[in-house]
Amino acid sequence: MKTSAGLASLLLAFATITVPARAKDANEAVQVRATLELQDGSRLVGVPLEQTLPIKLDFTKANIPLEKIRQCEIRHKDGRVVLNLVNGDRLTGVLALNEFKLETAMGKLSPDLAQIDRMTFSASRGGSLPAGEGEINFGGVNWHGWKMSFAVQGDKLASLPQSRPGFNYGHSGGGRGPYLVSNVGNTDWRDYRIDCVFCVPGIDPAFNPYGLGSDFHDGSIWFHVADAKENWNERGGSLYRLGLGGNGSWTLSCTYNSYCQVPMGYGNPHSDAERKLAAGDGLNPARVNGNHFRIEVRGQRIQVWVDDRQIADVTDEKMDEPIGGQTLDHGGVAFVGEFDAMIWIKNFSATRL
Repeated sequence: MKTSAGLASLLLAFATITVPARAKDANEAVQVRATLELQDGSRLVGVPLEQTLPIKLDFTKANIPLEKIRQCEIRHKDGRVVLNLVNGDRLTGVLALNEFKLETAMGKLSPDLAQIDRMTFSASRGGSLPAGEGEINFGGVNWHGWKMSFAVQGDKLASLPQSRPGFNYGHSGGGRGPYLVSNVGNTDWRDYRIDCVFCVPGIDPAFNPYGLGSDFHDGSIWFHVADAKENWNERGGSLYRLGLGGNGSWTLSCTYNSYCQVPMGYGNPHSDAERKLAAGDGLNPARVNGNHFRIEVRGQRIQVWVDDRQIADVTDEKMDEPIGGQTLDHGGVAFVGEFDAMIWIKNFSATRL
């Protein structure tokens, strides 16, 4: 079997280095979480007690760090496994172990490999969340302003009533509305809490190209944004979404690779999958002072508070499952004004859990 020079070098590194990788800061140790799906339909979630998977390939032996593995599929018929790595590589071989040890809520368990169908791994680093890239620094992270312009105004980061220079704004163009995004696709953003005041004051008469009414105040908060694109004609949109209606209604959902499947403008909306996780009403949108939001993601559990009242506490068991090439177990955040509604945030913080 022939291998590329890059893959061969990678495997040599795996074969000779079996200690866990560390971040540049010694306090930022890599933390790995494992989800085991068993043949009887059970699921175990916990912290692995080993740091690598020893595997015998047709051309070498290697100890693959768990943090480099996205998923391990176990083929019981031929006794082989398929490793899907986080960088997109795929390896097939035989595991040199009979059981997999992990610390769970029930204590230390060691299920036999013969009982396991699939193992999914997610890794995060200790310490503070990375600030990411972006032209605006606010609340300890860096932000991109998409579709419309943004500026820091006192203690707020607010959209401006103008399209972003160079962006083809509009219903027949690349999209509408202000989008404030940070750390899209960042795998270090996994278990975290975001806390902020978010406001959708609505339509600014200075920028109302489609004549929306003054009572339009719809917005949304995105989290675990594994992928997103500024142009709504580009395939991407893989994220969790807290949709906020101006009438006090709300929905919690997720989508995979959503976009408008036409060359330009709005039309033929498409996604590979969508899930509605929760919904309700009774919120009181504060159109001048904003509302206090707190969203926590820990493992597969999602909790949402608005003005210190919890409105959602759900577990999404498909969070770690690849769909359309995307998994929603990581990624940053975004704040959105639907259509042309203005938005602002203040008192923003993001904390690793």
